[in-house]
Amino acid sequence: MTVEDQLKAACLDWEVKLSSVFYGPEKEHKAPVSAAYRSDNNVFFDIYTKRKPWQNAEIVETFNRFCDDANLPMTHIGSLDQGKVIYAAARLPQEIAPAQSTNDLTEAYLMLEDSHANGHGLQVWLYLNRLVCTNGMRRPVRSAQDVTDLIEGKAKTRDRYGKSVKDRLKVIAHVGEFNSERIETILQSAIATVELEQQTTTQLAGVGIDKAEATMQLIAAFGEPGQPVEEQPKIVQTCLKLFNGMGKGSSELSAYNTAYGLLHSVTEYYNHHAVKRGTVAQQFQSILSGNRAKQMQRFERQVVSCYLC
Repeated sequence: MTVEDQLKAACLDWEVKLSSVFYGPEKEHKAPVSAAYRSDNNVFFDIYTKRKPWQNAEIVETFNRFCDDANLPMTHIGSLDQGKVIYAAARLPQEIAPAQSTNDLTEAYLMLEDSHANGHGLQVWLYLNRLVCTNGMRRPVRSAQDVTDLIEGKAKTRDRYGKSVKDRLKVIAHVGEFNSERIETILQSAIATVELEQQTTTQLAGVGIDKAEATMQLIAAFGEPGQPVEEQPKIVQTCLKLFNGMGKGSSELSAYNTAYGLLHSVTEYYNHHAVKRGTVAQQFQSILSGNRAKQMQRFERQVVSCYLC
C-alpha cells in the first residue's frame, strides 16, 4: 500500500491545520499563537506557540521507510482520542522466551507514537505481547550503549529504567523541522532493547516465590498491610488467584511459583480483569499510557528491584 492508501485505511488522511489566535493588545504577543485542529472535521487539538505541526503523512512515511530498510512488516496504524494521538507498529523478528519455558513466547512490536497536543513529543516504544495470555505492556526504548552497560552491570541504576543515571526514554520534542534521520536512529536503538528484555524475563522466571511471598508483594503494591487476604482490595485477591493457577499460562514452568508469574498475574489483571471504563479505544490507551500502564510499570519496578537489583 502507498502511504496515501495506508492513511486512508487508518482514517488518518487529514492534516493538522493552524489558525491564528489573537487576544488582548497585539503588543503583548511575544510569539505567534495558533489553534491547531483537524482539517477534515475541525476538531480542536491544542494551542501552538513556536511549534510547527508534524503531519500524519510525514510520520507514517518515515516509519514506512525504516520498516522497508529493516525488512520489518508493519502491522498497525491508528489513532486515539479523536486523532490527537497517532501510532504505528511493526513486528520485530525477535521473540522473547524465558530459558525455563521456550514455549512461553512474547512477541515484540516496535511502536512509534506521536501526539498533536502539547507536552508529549514523538516517542518510540516497544510493545510486548505475551501470547499465552495476550497481556500487552509497553517498554521505553534504550540506545544500544545503554543496553550494553545495563547487561554488563556498568550502569548504576535504581531500577530497570535507569532513571537514577538519566532519563533514557527516547522523546523527540516538536521543535524545528521534522527530522526523519533522528527518528530512524532511535528506531534502530529499539531493536537492541529486546536483548535486555530477554535477559530480564529469564532472570525473573528463575526466581521462585511461594504463595505467602506473592501475597506480601501484592499487598505492598495494591493492598492494606495488616489486613487479612479476604479483606484486601479486589485486585489483590484476583491477582493472587491468577498467580495460584487461574491465570492464563500460570502452569508454564516459567510462571509457576516464580516472580515472572507474579508479574504477569498483574499484567493479566490490568489487560483483562480490571473494571472496564469508557470505550475499547480508551481502554487500550490506558494500557499504553494511562493508569493501567502506570500501575503495571510500577509493579514491574517493584519486582525487578526486589529480586534482580
